[in-house]
Amino acid sequence: MEYAVNLFFILIGYRAGGRSPIFASDQAVVNMVDPLPQAVILTSIVLGLAMTLLLVTIAIRIYEKYRTFDITKINKLKG
Repeated sequence: MEYAVNLFFILIGYRAGGRSPIFASDQAVVNMVDPLPQAVILTSIVLGLAMTLLLVTIAIRIYEKYRTFDITKINKLKG
């Protein structure tokens, strides 16, 4: 789902023959690419990486504590 949303934002921000949104006094503001979708996608990538690292960290801590990933064995240890 995350990749589909990123692709959607890329398609929204794309302009054929568009140029980067760097303003100069000698250039007209014509056919510039919207920088907002690029910023949203970059933020999405960083958040996705952070969530992945958080889940890996939790999995490592569970394995260090219980020495297994089998949820039935972990529930039996609760006792």
